[in-house]
Amino acid sequence: MRAALIAYVAITFLFESTFADLMHLIALAVWLPAGERLFSRHELGFWPRTRREVRTVAFAGLLVIPAASVAVYFFPGNSLLGPTQNEGGSLWSTLLTVVVIAVVADQLRKGRRWAWWVALGYGLLHVVLTLVLLGVAIGTDIETTGAVTAGTGLLWAGEAALLYGGRGAFRVPVRRKITEGALAGTEPGDAVRTLLARYGGSTMSWMTTWPENKYWFADDGERCVTYQRHAGTVIALTDPIGPVDLLPATLSTFTDRCEADGLIPCLFSTTRTVADIAGELGWRSVQIAEDTIVDLPELEFKGKAWQDIRSAINRANKEGVEFRLVELADEPFAVLAQVRAISEEWVGEKGLPEMGFTLGGVEEALDPAVRVGLAIDAEGSVHGITSWLPVHAPGGEIRGWTLDLMRRRPGGFRPVVEFLIASACQAFKEEGAEIVSLSGAPLARSAGGAAPSRSIVCSKGSARRWSRITGSVHCIRSKPSSGPATSRCTSATATRRTCPASVSP
Repeated sequence: MRAALIAYVAITFLFESTFADLMHLIALAVWLPAGERLFSRHELGFWPRTRREVRTVAFAGLLVIPAASVAVYFFPGNSLLGPTQNEGGSLWSTLLTVVVIAVVADQLRKGRRWAWWVALGYGLLHVVLTLVLLGVAIGTDIETTGAVTAGTGLLWAGEAALLYGGRGAFRVPVRRKITEGALAGTEPGDAVRTLLARYGGSTMSWMTTWPENKYWFADDGERCVTYQRHAGTVIALTDPIGPVDLLPATLSTFTDRCEADGLIPCLFSTTRTVADIAGELGWRSVQIAEDTIVDLPELEFKGKAWQDIRSAINRANKEGVEFRLVELADEPFAVLAQVRAISEEWVGEKGLPEMGFTLGGVEEALDPAVRVGLAIDAEGSVHGITSWLPVHAPGGEIRGWTLDLMRRRPGGFRPVVEFLIASACQAFKEEGAEIVSLSGAPLARSAGGAAPSRSIVCSKGSARRWSRITGSVHCIRSKPSSGPATSRCTSATATRRTCPASVSP
């Protein structure tokens, strides 16, 4: 709504400039910040925070610019910047511009990186050329520009600022078919899911299927490393997918490929097995998190350690809050709209954008292979959401589930996260699953473990702050010390080049 108001006021003020438009501008400038300060209780500020919000606003903003040109073409007038008639070019050139920008805008909506580069580059070029023409017009008697050029230049400046500030939302690479090796002609995403079903993976392996990742495939087509590239470093996500006996060869070949391209390889959130193999190859490693594994066949909510869980379940039954395990994409619009609203409000409260990489959001939860737990009362109100990623065993069987998304509605059922996790564990146990992973607690170490390194000791404060930001504190509170087992999540860096040890993103 705020974005629509800003777009309307900007277009009418720049291209019509009536007294009413001036009043609209003043009212917007005064009451937007005043209303946010006086009435907003949760989401603070005007900047979009979720990836979906950034993409949607950028998409709409990019469409506003050609829409303004079309409106001015058919309804010219006199604006604050000057007359707008006879400045828009031919109708066909205007329509061609609209079509091209609409195609780029649609790809921005999907988070495509190439569309971000095209839109940002064209916008900056338009702004620079407008400034040059204005400078020439001011310094000479040559008439070079007019109201439409100057007005659209200002609109492009706002769009470029939005694209640059929200650049983290546009990381989806172009997925070309594999051109080399045994998988030539195959879609990368399909190949990863096939290998994951064939060889299985760790509790975090499903995150390798997310659209912002890139892939390296071995020539035999049986091994894959998922990675993202940042600042000259290739950050590989969790364990390589493929035969366990070929892990040393996979790591060695992947490292050689990275260093041949002048890049620094780093393994992020791997299991102890892969960290040990990397250590034998000369890598350095540091424990960055600890994963809590619940053994479902032996799970019973008995004893003092599970008192909070039993209380949450009993309270939910008393207040009429029920648990539903669903595929989110199949839910009605009313439920999906509530889930999005709760997630966006939760992110807004944290003051940070969605992290991505190993922290999924609603978009990742819409995958049909992902299960979503909902806490819904008798009136249909959603109180909380959890999403669960499949953990594959070799042969395609799903042996367990990993907790990913956790959101709760402010002012709703208070112990909703504990209720959702416990109910999901019971449901998965009844389905025959073996384990549930409650995800890695950043920089956590179980009692009796090895002495932490200096970097870990210095990061304890960061871990506590990170828990408040990500919501993992709710997860930690749901882990009785006498119950689930723990496993290390490790970050390893090749020692052939200098690179700081990685921490959780």
